[in-house]
Amino acid sequence: MLDLIEAMRKLRSAAYASQPDAGVVTDARGAALAILTPDGTFVSANRSAAALLGYSSAELVGKGLADLAPDDSHSDLADELSASKAREFHSFSAVLTGRTGHPTRLALHQQWVPTKQMEARVLLTLFEEPLIFEPRSADPADTFDASERMCQMYLMMGQQKERQRLAAELHDGLGQALTLVKLMTEDALMRIRRGQVDDAVQLLDATVFRVRETIGDVRQICGELRPLMLDKLGLPAALGSLCRRIEHGTEAISVLFDCDVADKDVPEHLKADMFRVAQEALNNAVKHAEATEISLSLRSDAGGLLLTIQDNGIGYENHPFATEDAYSTGLGLIGMQHRVEMHGGAFSIGSSAATGTRVCASWTR
Repeated sequence: MLDLIEAMRKLRSAAYASQPDAGVVTDARGAALAILTPDGTFVSANRSAAALLGYSSAELVGKGLADLAPDDSHSDLADELSASKAREFHSFSAVLTGRTGHPTRLALHQQWVPTKQMEARVLLTLFEEPLIFEPRSADPADTFDASERMCQMYLMMGQQKERQRLAAELHDGLGQALTLVKLMTEDALMRIRRGQVDDAVQLLDATVFRVRETIGDVRQICGELRPLMLDKLGLPAALGSLCRRIEHGTEAISVLFDCDVADKDVPEHLKADMFRVAQEALNNAVKHAEATEISLSLRSDAGGLLLTIQDNGIGYENHPFATEDAYSTGLGLIGMQHRVEMHGGAFSIGSSAATGTRVCASWTR
């Protein structure tokens, strides 16, 4: 086990250094890992690797990578496995079909692991689905495709960040609240069995109050995932509700909302993205700007729709959008930019210590 852990550590370090453009190497927790012989035969595989390939762990044992690869890629796969035999670490891409028969390009990172018989070594193999494999091309068409893939990558990262936030809220908030309700109910039952009816009634009253609070938490989480008002009353009402909620949640910030757009004038496919951009910009202003006043404006003109979020905070140093922004902040600035541009919109940010930060997003109709 110690050898396996050490091999995993080396594998991840080498993968980061050797393939900086292959995407993020999955953490060991939940990573798709397998032990392969030098010729690519599965000795064992964990659940994640088996699920990635569409098999159970037991079904993979004895199969070879060649069994999962299209016929026309056997030669390339054999060359890569030969390279793995000669190196302590080797990383390469391969097309595998799995049980479904649908070809999927995967990244394989292989690291030698010693066995009890020193002459019989095996390969610890990490499988991952990299978001981008191909290097940049001078061909404009290829550049467009790469830009589109990059946009999808940032959106996926934003979604993952949202899932992590939701999981934390469900575990730390809703999970603990339900646990408390369970304990209070059990305590009330014990008191009833002991004849302490009055005490049990008081405890049940408190339990009902906790249940009401938990229902409110559930509604808030559901509202953040897909605001009910967005479907029932439309985008302007949902943005107004968002402004009021943020203002009520902070004592020292005033949030102004100005809108001259009717919901019917907003294309349906833009509503969710417009709401998410406004939500992210407002949250950023509350967390980082040290502002006392924020204004959100949604205006319509002959050219289309303009969404503006302005605060009177301390501003920040302007810097080019970079990959690191998305990795560190999830949706963040780069995520908002791609969310707007994927529907043909334009996105800009201006910031200074004197005027605060101004986020603008515009769409043509």
